[in-house]
Amino acid sequence: MSENRTFTTGVKASEAILPTRPAYWSYSSLQEMEACPRRWMLSRAEYPELWGKRGYPQLPTAAALFGDVVHAALETIVKKLVTARCTSLRTTEAVQVLRGIGGITAVVERTMRDRLAMLEGNPRLDGDRMKRLSVELRDRVPHARAQVQAYLSRTVLPATPPATGSQADPRTSEPGPSRRRAGLGTHPEIPLVAEALRLVGRIDLLTVTQDRVDITDYKTGVEDPSHLEQLRLYALLWDLDRIANPERRSATELTAAYPSREITIPAPSDTQLRDLEETVRRRIAAAEAELVASVPRALPSKQKCSLCQVRQVCNAYWEQTPEAHALSLGAWFDYQGIVGPQNGAHSWWLLSERTGQKTILLRAAAIMRVPPPGHRIRVLNLRRDDDPEVGAPVATLTAASEVFVLTNSEG
Repeated sequence: MSENRTFTTGVKASEAILPTRPAYWSYSSLQEMEACPRRWMLSRAEYPELWGKRGYPQLPTAAALFGDVVHAALETIVKKLVTARCTSLRTTEAVQVLRGIGGITAVVERTMRDRLAMLEGNPRLDGDRMKRLSVELRDRVPHARAQVQAYLSRTVLPATPPATGSQADPRTSEPGPSRRRAGLGTHPEIPLVAEALRLVGRIDLLTVTQDRVDITDYKTGVEDPSHLEQLRLYALLWDLDRIANPERRSATELTAAYPSREITIPAPSDTQLRDLEETVRRRIAAAEAELVASVPRALPSKQKCSLCQVRQVCNAYWEQTPEAHALSLGAWFDYQGIVGPQNGAHSWWLLSERTGQKTILLRAAAIMRVPPPGHRIRVLNLRRDDDPEVGAPVATLTAASEVFVLTNSEG
């Protein structure tokens, strides 16, 4: 085994043990690596001083969890419908299936509880954050139910025998459990693998009939051209997977299913698939070349970094953050500086690391903790406020803010 490669982030308890080459790549992991190799590496590194799980702990949003819940609830219900050989949601058999599982709302609520339970032990989620997240998700139950209902109402399950398979895939490594031939029928959440490329993917719904093979991907967000690119990659995976598709049947149509409509395109031709295969091969080679760099390459930009879950441990990001005085009132921003003298019961001056001068008056609610004076900190999601009696920018720590203490070393 090769020796662990570490990366000093400069944030307390966040020394990173960098990941090695993955056994398989996916569409999303390739996209992430190409967008910013450092973000890919730091997101998947190990942080033994911080927690025992792989990857930097994510701070989940209600919107992201909502999408996960809709997908998981759809998977649960479609699998039940397929097992019962239902052809649509409007059949008597489908009604009986839904009654048996308690109805769509019950499935959504159970899925939400499961997703929240998976967040236990996350060091970025204290009790208050978990409570707010739970309340916000519960408020979205009717919306999630409506989305699941909308997807199901447009889903047609062919009246074919349940899928039969050849022998299970004997591998025990990634990408997961045993796989089988995808015979006639409907296959929800089916994993596909292109061994030669070391590429994997999971299709939301694969429908195989005597004369068609259709691929559907459910999307809970806004429409994006990348969704169609992802579908074409799934068509390539289907073409190359020798276990799921031993006869090498060609895909027919690809559908991106959104809450209110669907976009369907023809599957790539054989020539287009071969071109795509070569393109993916080059992309994977380029991605793996990034893995051997002594320092993970950062590609900072305002758009990418604003949503990055590991920007607090990336020095390249902090080198280009804007000055608070240049921001408009109500703007959200991140700040790095030194905790200075206390100004009031719940306010402190933040000092410039370069000059040591007072730059921002930081205000916080009584329940929020700020490190003692002299500590270097990075703060995410401050709100720019104003006070006529203060001759400097005012920043407010809100429920969305996070404070990270820096070490004495430069990362």
